Amino acid sequence: MSVAIVTDSTAYLTDEFVSKHDITVLPLTITFSDGSYLDNIDISIDAFYEKMATLDEIPTSSQPAPGIVKEAFERLAKTHDEIIAITLSKGISGTYQTFTMIGNQVTEDTGVLVKVYNSGISLVGQAFYVYEAVRLRDQGLSAMEILPKLDLLKKSTNAYFSVDNLGHLAKGGRINPGAASIGNLLQVKPILHFDDGLINVFEKVRTHKKTVRRITELFEEDFSQNPNLRVAIVGDDATPQVQALVSYFKTEHPDLLLERTPVGPVIGTHLGPNAYALAWCEDTTKEA
Repeated sequence: MSVAIVTDSTAYLTDEFVSKHDITVLPLTITFSDGSYLDNIDISIDAFYEKMATLDEIPTSSQPAPGIVKEAFERLAKTHDEIIAITLSKGISGTYQTFTMIGNQVTEDTGVLVKVYNSGISLVGQAFYVYEAVRLRDQGLSAMEILPKLDLLKKSTNAYFSVDNLGHLAKGGRINPGAASIGNLLQVKPILHFDDGLINVFEKVRTHKKTVRRITELFEEDFSQNPNLRVAIVGDDATPQVQALVSYFKTEHPDLLLERTPVGPVIGTHLGPNAYALAWCEDTTKEA
């Protein structure tokens, strides 16, 4: 059974991983006042943050164009028996709905099964599901065998993140409006997480130092129940909070598989500069 794996650009997979494992990545679009750019293709991560600072504006983002999605699915259907497409949370983007609609059409037209999986998250949390889908595909599993195992992985997946303020999330409508009063939170450094696919305020913390400490405490709670975890620190290397997280794990958990990933352009439009996160999930590569 030949299974193609598709994801959108907000998983921010490395070019090496994409090439090695034959992943199809469909880009979202970022729009500034001076034009539109394909995520991580027309504009690099560094160039994106420089432009956002120079123009002093919050850009908008949009899901992959339906025509691009249709072309990719139809092309893959010619050479594969099944397609799995893993998207960022449907609670913050219409990408899942578009992929599903077009996938159903392609299945009807070609007979090739297209299954779209809602990761319920983004960034490296989304990438975790791509990694798992690749691992299972390479073991010879079919799409319908892979999907339940992605659901199983979801039980151990957790991510907490923070921003300088909630202004970007509020303007983009990406934070649950019932989560908290935006006006009261702009001056704190809140801990955020995905709850049922929506971004919610987990706790209100006054300083980034306390936020980092609390996020590591939340990790330790899960680690005490299951030490078989892979961990990812998300954010720019120059951000002090990222440096503190890296130092913590090198000291406290030197044997854990630790990944470093960026906050790419599309997600950066909603989190703003200097956002950072800690994410973890079951390390399935250590299965017996």
